[in-house]
Amino acid sequence: MREGVLRRGALVAVAGAAAALAVFSLAPGAAAQSSCGWTVEISGAQANVAFPDQAARYWTAQLPIPPGFHLEVDGQFPHARYISYITYDPATRAIDGIHDTQIAPDPGSTNPFLAGADRTAANRSYKVYVVDGPAPSGGRAPNTVYTDNGQSPPAQKTAPHTAFLIYRVYEADQGLDESGGVGLPTINLVSDDGTQRQTVPNCPDHSLPSTQSLTDGLAGAGSGPGNDSIPSTELGGQNPPTWIRYTNAVDGVANGVLNNPRTGAAWPGAQQTTNLLPSGGFYENVDTAYMTAFDSAAYGDILIFHGKAPTTPQTFLPADTVMGLGQLRYWSMCSNMSSTQYLGCVKDDDVRLDAQGYYTIVISTAANRPATANPSCGIEWLPKGPLPSAPMILRDMLPDPTFTQAVQDVPPGSNTEQQVLGPYYPVGYYFDHAANFDQFVAAHGGCSGFSWPYASPPATYQPPGLPGVG
Repeated sequence: MREGVLRRGALVAVAGAAAALAVFSLAPGAAAQSSCGWTVEISGAQANVAFPDQAARYWTAQLPIPPGFHLEVDGQFPHARYISYITYDPATRAIDGIHDTQIAPDPGSTNPFLAGADRTAANRSYKVYVVDGPAPSGGRAPNTVYTDNGQSPPAQKTAPHTAFLIYRVYEADQGLDESGGVGLPTINLVSDDGTQRQTVPNCPDHSLPSTQSLTDGLAGAGSGPGNDSIPSTELGGQNPPTWIRYTNAVDGVANGVLNNPRTGAAWPGAQQTTNLLPSGGFYENVDTAYMTAFDSAAYGDILIFHGKAPTTPQTFLPADTVMGLGQLRYWSMCSNMSSTQYLGCVKDDDVRLDAQGYYTIVISTAANRPATANPSCGIEWLPKGPLPSAPMILRDMLPDPTFTQAVQDVPPGSNTEQQVLGPYYPVGYYFDHAANFDQFVAAHGGCSGFSWPYASPPATYQPPGLPGVG
């Protein structure tokens, strides 16, 4: 029934190899250290690798730190939702990080990310230090990130005498450039005694050719309605999908390969083993916890997720002049390629919610997109792309201490995601064809008045199985 899943195994393998090459090419130590500052921008328009978020921009710098020196980063707080500085080891795992509310502003300046702060303040400068080695045993220095996590092997994460640094900006305000209207910070190499100081020159703009057309092409690819006479292989994920908290890259790959009805007997042991490895990989954000699920063509042309949206501060519009609070700082759901590109994302402040605060998100190929998978119907849509299985990623960033139903609250490897998140867990349902989803919407108020049937939600579609396979 479903897009020839078995025939496309070779494509998945090729995509996986491409992902490894793409991530390695950005990894610390994979190339000579740069003689200029921010070298590569990770985004749909530049290097769309390592599962980025569509609303974020990531600028990378890889610089040597000689003995007796450190880096100083001078910047302006942008007009945006969130910023951070995070250091990484050669395995693309986060070592240490500092985010906006942890950064003290320069004297006379305002930190606009603090709750209740004036987001329009004119004076908004700060300085962040990058120090080679671990934090002192007596405590961290203010506004400082380190290149060693201070742990012993195998938990140690370190990049000796090197700063591989990623500067993140999430959701610049409406009408501003991707830096949030303040440009990129300046990086300086400074001796510890303060007698020597060298400003690292800016790198040329547009350090890589635009890849936006490739991202758009992948998002628009994929076949049309499946052939119902082809039985389901039950590969590529569970039906309904199961969200698993991300712990490390090896566990994430094992989840995608093994967590399905055909090979599922091997998944519990693999999950237990891989969760013993050090956390992180794919340049994860220390302020974000992730869950992954997989949309598989083996179960239907259409997958939908329904769940409650956590509250977040409103920062995008010109009227959002005061920094607010929320259950999370930010959340999003993205569809991705196994080759680590994002295809599309929906985020907290542009997803349509019903009167109870719930969203409905449809995932399908562009050719299979239901007519009602449209914001005008209160229903969001994400592209599945050309491969038979699409990794889905849910991001929860910086939960408020009083909010205990975030991904961060799920013990890694516990398989308690739905129990912990409760209504905030995205429940998945498959439909065999777009027409059947449109009929479901028509039966519950139609496009203009669609109302989720909470008392009797749909049953996930169960396609015919392979003959003779139980």
